[in-house]
Amino acid sequence: MERHRYDKERDLAAITRIWREIAWLDSDDQMEAMEHFLSDTDCWVALIDGEAECAVMNSAGLIRYEDSDLDLSIISGVTTSLIGRKQGLATRLTAHAVAEAAQTGAKVSILGMFEQGFYNLLGFGSGSYEHHLRFDPASLAMDLPYRRPVRLTRDDWEEIHNAVTRRMRSHGEVVSLPVGFTRLDLMLTEAPFGLGYRNDAGELTHFIWGRSKGEHGPYRVGILSYQDHHQLLELLCLVGSLGDQVRLISITEPPGIQLQDLLRHRVRQLLATAKSEYEFRHDSGTWWQVRILDLESCVAARSYDGAPVSFVLELSDPITKYLDDQAWRGVAGSYVVTIGEVSTVTPGADDSLPVLQASVNAFSRLWLGVRPATGLSVTDSLSAPPELIADLDRAFASLPQPHPGMFF
Repeated sequence: MERHRYDKERDLAAITRIWREIAWLDSDDQMEAMEHFLSDTDCWVALIDGEAECAVMNSAGLIRYEDSDLDLSIISGVTTSLIGRKQGLATRLTAHAVAEAAQTGAKVSILGMFEQGFYNLLGFGSGSYEHHLRFDPASLAMDLPYRRPVRLTRDDWEEIHNAVTRRMRSHGEVVSLPVGFTRLDLMLTEAPFGLGYRNDAGELTHFIWGRSKGEHGPYRVGILSYQDHHQLLELLCLVGSLGDQVRLISITEPPGIQLQDLLRHRVRQLLATAKSEYEFRHDSGTWWQVRILDLESCVAARSYDGAPVSFVLELSDPITKYLDDQAWRGVAGSYVVTIGEVSTVTPGADDSLPVLQASVNAFSRLWLGVRPATGLSVTDSLSAPPELIADLDRAFASLPQPHPGMFF
C-alpha cells in the first residue's frame, strides 16, 4: 500500500472528491471547516495510481478513566472513494494511523463504527449501550424557573469548543482537543440551532446544539454540554420550553442519570403517538468502539481497594497482521497483571497464577467497564478459571458505565 501523510497542496482536491462521493460534503460553505479539520488532525492517505483514494483522520483527545485522564487517539474519519473499495485500503491505513498514535503517546484509541465487526479486525471492542429518547419536550417535568438563553451560531465555534473541553466529564467521557473537530461538527449540522448560558464574566458555561426540522420538529440535540448537574437541569428546562412549538425532540441520555425519571406521561405518549411522525421512542445500542494501546498505562489507571487480583494475561491482538513497518506492533503477549490499589503489568509468566486468555478487544471492554468478565466470557474472546472470572468481576465492578458524551 502506497501511503503518505496528508499535504494540503497535494491531497486536498482528492479528499474533497472522496468526501463528496460519500456525501460527507454537500456544499461549498463547508469547505473551509473541512480544511481546518484536516489541518488539525494527523491525516494519512492511501494512493491508487498516485492519487489519494482513502484517508484516515486521527484527532488527539483525552478519555476520563475514573478520576484521571488518559491520552486518547480519536479515529475521527475513515473515508474511501468509490473506486478504492474492496482493496483493504481502509483496514491497513486505519491500522497504520492507530500505530502512529500509539508511537506518539496515545494510551487508548476510540472510534465510531459504521458496522459492528469491521474494526474488530484491528482490536476494537464495542462500547456501552447509549440510550436515545424521542419525546414531547413539553412532557419534561422540571421544577426550575425559566431563564432566557443566548443564541449560538456556527460563528461561535471557538467559544463552543472551549465550553465542550471544559465540560463536566465522568468515567469514559471523551474530549477532542483540536478546535477544527468542533468547527466541522457545527458546519455539518443541518438547519442548526444553538442555545446556552454565559456566566457574569461572559464565558459560555452550558449549552445545547442540534438540528431542527420544520415548524414542529422533530429536533435533535447533538451536543449537551454542562459543568455541573444544576446546569444540566437548566438545559433540560430549556429543552422543555421548546414544547410550546416543537412536538418531538431526541436526546442521547446524559451519563449518570435516567432521563425517563423526568418525563411525564411516558406510557400515554407511547400509545398516543404510535406510528406517527412524532412517535415517542426509546432506543438503545452502541455506535462506538475502543481499544487499549498502552497496556501498562491503562492497567495502572485502575485503583481497586479490595483484595488484589493477580493473574497471567495471555493477550492476543489482531492488528499486528495489518501493520507494515511500524515500530509499534500491538499489545499481544504474556503478562503478569495485578489489579489492586496500585495496579501493575510486567511482561512474562508465573506458573503459580491463574491464566486469563483474552483478545485486546475483550480486555479493553473489561478494563473500561463496558461489561463484566462473566458476560465477556460468554459473548467475547475471554476465558479463565471460574474463580478468576469472579475475582475480575469484583475488581472492576465499581466502575460506572462508560459513555463518551460526544459523537465522533
